[in-house]
Amino acid sequence: MTENDGINVTKTLMDIQQRLVRIEEQTKGTQKFGERLDTLESKVGEHESHFKFLYWGLSAVCVFLFIGVIAPLLVDWLAKIGSLN
Repeated sequence: MTENDGINVTKTLMDIQQRLVRIEEQTKGTQKFGERLDTLESKVGEHESHFKFLYWGLSAVCVFLFIGVIAPLLVDWLAKIGSLN
């Protein structure tokens, strides 16, 4: 092993240490976001049944609109097109 090899190893070790310090700093910032996400997740969990109710309610309204309004208009329009031929 030469003297240059020792210097290269030392530089590599210092590089690794600097990267670890940067990763630790980023992790601290990410942990703060994690706490905020946990809070948001708990709030959404509290209101999950409301979202399901809203989804199914809007779906039912759309189905009834299609069956009661749009489908008869579509049938009439297709009948008019059929009678033209």
